[in-house]
Amino acid sequence: MSNKNKLHELLAVEQDRKHKSAQAIGEAVSVFTKKDVQFDGMVKRYVATEADDTELIPDESKEMVSTLKEKLDSVMEAVIAGVDAHVSKEETNSSNTARAELKVGDTDFGTLSATTLLALEGHLGKIKELYAAMPVLDNTRKWEFDSQKGFYKTEEEIKYRSVKRPKVIVKYEATKEHPAQTELLYLDFQVGKYVTVYSSGKITPSQKATLLKRVDEMLEAVKVARAKANNVEAQQVKIAKNIFEYINKGIF
Repeated sequence: MSNKNKLHELLAVEQDRKHKSAQAIGEAVSVFTKKDVQFDGMVKRYVATEADDTELIPDESKEMVSTLKEKLDSVMEAVIAGVDAHVSKEETNSSNTARAELKVGDTDFGTLSATTLLALEGHLGKIKELYAAMPVLDNTRKWEFDSQKGFYKTEEEIKYRSVKRPKVIVKYEATKEHPAQTELLYLDFQVGKYVTVYSSGKITPSQKATLLKRVDEMLEAVKVARAKANNVEAQQVKIAKNIFEYINKGIF
């Protein structure tokens, strides 16, 4: 949206953009909480350890549909448009009196009106719900980030495959008086191994904690700025009596 747009043009798109923003967040939260398996993948292959093993065991795989970053990027476009439209309207409609600087640490977000800060606080509450719903990596596995592919992977996880085969065990050796005593047992023999590599587009618990901490810092800064913005002398406008006198003139 150009800075030269008129207020009536902004009002024409503001509600639609806010609605699309809310829809995008709601859909993403649903995916994060109910369909998070789409961020996980795996490849499992069988390796025989016996040279004469001719049994064919097919590989297994599950494709990772998306990563959290890709999903967040798709959501942010609608959210940014919705927040900016709402904030732009509030700034246009606000007075120049009730204003305060919004800062988080050393980052300055500019000077905003009390009504704008109130609107921003509401949006940040919804954004926090988005980040709070993000699924995290399974902490029972050791993950390494693959910077080439942009997601996490595990090292090869190996599980051995065994089969039961008959084996005759000699319990007592033969003597001149007695034949050997044997027993037929079915024992486990290792014949191969399954090699599995897991992949995930999720984030670590510590990364999620960092994101939520930043949202909370932003929310706190907005609340502090709003309190400062409202700490001004109220404009005393006395107009209501004149309005009623106009309406009631000659009748009451």
